[in-house]
Amino acid sequence: MRISASSATPSPELDTLLEGFRKRSLAANTLLSSPQDQDNRVFYISSGRLRVFLSCGDKVFTIALLNPGDIYCTHTRAHVEAIQESQVHVCDMQTFSRKIHQHPQLFGTITRVLSSTLTGCIDTIENLAFRDVRSRFACFLLSQLTGEEEQTAPVSIPLPFSIELLAQSISTSRQTLSTLISNMQKSGILARQTKGQILLLDIARLKKMADF
Repeated sequence: MRISASSATPSPELDTLLEGFRKRSLAANTLLSSPQDQDNRVFYISSGRLRVFLSCGDKVFTIALLNPGDIYCTHTRAHVEAIQESQVHVCDMQTFSRKIHQHPQLFGTITRVLSSTLTGCIDTIENLAFRDVRSRFACFLLSQLTGEEEQTAPVSIPLPFSIELLAQSISTSRQTLSTLISNMQKSGILARQTKGQILLLDIARLKKMADF
């Protein structure tokens, strides 16, 4: 859920919202919250990246990836984990609710946040219900491009996390994703570069795979 299009850029609106929040630093692979936690908190991400996921036995389903400028709460039945070094601002729900009522101008901001969240959830459901793993991976790769980059190729993009975590985020296995990447390399759609980088060679074919 995103507070503003400018991400973590300071603003009077953001400063007002974060008054009274406690700043917390998280190392990579650190849990911020789990379903067993009793307290209900709201948190804002100022740097890094977190993921929201469900876990049952050895099965993991990623619901959302949170970036700087996003705000989320911990009352869902999901785990929240930092997937890279991150900084968050945390507040209990009661204080957050009181702050919103004291500053009615923030209602517009929170409404935009909720709308963004709903859109993200629908995107996730749509991908799982109507797209196969090839299409989901193509959608992910295209989501890493800017508007200008979509018009050119080749384009080098960073992979923001490990292959294993990426596989979880598109609801497949690491082995399946590795095989898919290998096949796309042989087909001339992409190429592996240094660790954490992929070169997109044929964006038009990626869009066709994603069913855009």
